[in-house]
Amino acid sequence: MSYRPRSYAPPAPAPVQGPVQVPSALRLMTTLVIAFVLITLLVLFAGRVPFRPAPIAQPGTPASVYIERDTQLLSTYGYTLEGTVHIPIDRAMELIVERGLPVRADATPTP
Repeated sequence: MSYRPRSYAPPAPAPVQGPVQVPSALRLMTTLVIAFVLITLLVLFAGRVPFRPAPIAQPGTPASVYIERDTQLLSTYGYTLEGTVHIPIDRAMELIVERGLPVRADATPTP
């Protein structure tokens, strides 16, 4: 708390300066173009990475295991888990060439 006497007189008015100058259209457009260019450059360079990220090895089954299993299935005779028989794909293609594709008896050719 201060015991100094205070003056309750209104503050002196600020000195009146000349009329407020409105910036010209050329100055406004120049400012907007510069701001646009700066923002565009910031957006373009924001996603740049200064180094190449290295791929991270994930644990799991390599693709070669799947390829080997499928290749073995497509090149051998055998039974599937559902009990159906599978034959090599090369032999299946030969049979289709020899016998043709099956046709339903009730199918009528359309003109």
